[in-house]
Order: sequence, then structure tokens, then C-alpha cells
Amino acid sequence: LQIALAILGAVVIAAVYAYTAWQERKLRRRLEQAFEGQHEDVLLTRGGDSAAPLPRIEPRIGGEPAAVTARIPVAGSELLPDGADGVIECVAAIECRQAPGEAALRELQQAIAVFGKPARLYGEDPAAGGWRVLGRDAKGSHQRLQAGLQLANRSGPLHAPQLNGFCDALRAWCASHDAALELPDTAETLKAAQALDAFCGETDVAIGLNIVAQPGGAFSGVEVCEAAVPEGLALEPDGVFHRCDAAGDTLFTLENQQPQPFVAGAIESLQTPGLTLLLDLPRVADAEAVLDEMAASGSRIAEALGGLLVDDNRVPLQAAGLARITAQLREIQAAMAARDITAGRPRARRRFA
Repeated sequence: LQIALAILGAVVIAAVYAYTAWQERKLRRRLEQAFEGQHEDVLLTRGGDSAAPLPRIEPRIGGEPAAVTARIPVAGSELLPDGADGVIECVAAIECRQAPGEAALRELQQAIAVFGKPARLYGEDPAAGGWRVLGRDAKGSHQRLQAGLQLANRSGPLHAPQLNGFCDALRAWCASHDAALELPDTAETLKAAQALDAFCGETDVAIGLNIVAQPGGAFSGVEVCEAAVPEGLALEPDGVFHRCDAAGDTLFTLENQQPQPFVAGAIESLQTPGLTLLLDLPRVADAEAVLDEMAASGSRIAEALGGLLVDDNRVPLQAAGLARITAQLREIQAAMAARDITAGRPRARRRFA
């Protein structure tokens, strides 16, 4: 009996050990998939001494992106010579016997805006010799229309159910409004969406610089505000400081390294050991100049706070590191321009939204 109990105890211990090891391996695989490898520093070394910017990882809750209502731009957008953007959009052409009224246009806008990708409605303006993006208040004076559904964005490529739903909605609207419809080839459209998503995934890069407190220290929310505001950084409702250009577009941001955002009512009590400056490369036209500006601002903020501007290994950032990343920024922006998706231009901003 004693021998049997000893054997049984050994089996139980071995089973517990095996189960624990299996759980650890499972968790490790999940973490590796979530973080896509190990990031050595802010420049993310990719083999040898070559450094590259940190890839931007957008949070998602698994599975297909949830269908959301896309925004239709306001009317009065700039005149477009050819209408929809075939580089980043699936384009359908609509020919109406009579110009649809305001209610019919709103109906069409609502019909195409529920498939999880940004959608636009365009109307030809013969008097001006081009096309316009039609907003919610568009008037019924356009006989030729185009409907565009974006092929890919940061939530991924356009999928078959989304494309089929978009086409079905257009068929139904045209049938009820006596309009002719020309749709793109479904297989080619999905192929283009996958190719666009794959290419843009390689160039979807964010650059981060860290400002850390001295060992054992922390920055107060009030101190951060006092250091950030003179650098042109303004606190936005998202709890992040934004440095914007004259047009109001974000150049770079300053955010808390801790989960707690900078909220107006809680800044007085906030304490943080570090901050992160972030540049979203595809959405910035002159990333090289903005990077220099961000690094200079980071250095001044760090000095004002009594902290250090460092990489992810807490090593002070040096000019050599900035030089390497600048060279790689040029390569990425050149690759984007070669695909006619120039960083910082409206097309890139729409694609990387």
C-alpha cells in the first residue's frame, strides 16, 4: 500500500508539473504573438547593428473587425478631377436618369457607411469640371455618382462579406432609383485589398522616444504640463498631448508610459515614472524634420523635469541613433512614394487611419 501511494503521489506531482509547463508554453506563445518579437530599444534593432523604428501595433479584440458606421466627409471638399481614389478605394460608378434628391443621396450615404471601412460618395460637378465629395447636406444636382469603399486601413483589408454587402446595397439603391450601376470585379478588388494591406503593414511605423525620471523619482502631472505647453504641446480629450501643425494635423504626441491618461481633473494627483514622445510616420509629411523637432523638444522637456531622454534600454539617446533612424525614415518614405502613397498626404492619412 505504501509503495502504491508513493507511486500515485509521484504521478500526481508529475502531472501537475507537466500541466504547469504546458500552461507556461501556451502563455509564452500568446505573448510572443501579441508583441511580435522582442524590441531591444526605441529604434528596434533588426539584426546586427541595423536599427529601425518601432512598428505601430494597433489594439484589437481578436476576430474580424466589428462593423462600424463610417464617417461621410462634409460637403465642400476640394474639387477632384477623377472622383474616387482607385489606389485605396473600391470604386462603383452610378449613372442616374435624373439627379437624385437630397433625401435619396442621404439614403445612399447611409447604405454604404455600415460595412466596417470608410466610405465616400462622390458627385460630378460639370460646371466646375470635376468631382466633389458629397457630405450629409449635399443637394440633388448630380446625375453621375461614384461610391468608394476603402480597400484597407489599420484594422486590416477589406473582406469578402464587407465587399458583397457594399455591392448589394448599391444594387438595391440603384434598382429603387432607376439608376445604372457599374461594379468592379470582386476577386480583383479583394486581391488589391490584400496587396495594399500587406505593403502598408511594412511601412506602418511609429517612432518613440522616452523621457524617464531619475531612479526612484517620478514626474507630477502639473510638472509635465508646465514642461509640455512651452513646446507647443496641447492636451487633447484623448488624454495625450499633441503637437500640431498650422492646419491642426498632429505632428507628434506626448503620453504617459503608465495606463493612466492625462485627464484635466486628475492631473494634480498624477505621478508617472516616464513619458513617451511618439511620431506616426505615415501620417507626417516631413518626418525627418519632425523627428529632429521631437528630439529637441524631448531634450528640453527632460531637462525641465530633471529627467533623461533615453531609448528603451534606458540608454541616453545619442546623435548616432537619430542619424540611423533618419536614414531609415528616408527609405520608408521613398518606398511609400514609389507606391503613390506619399507620407503625410491625404491618401496616406486616409489609409493609415
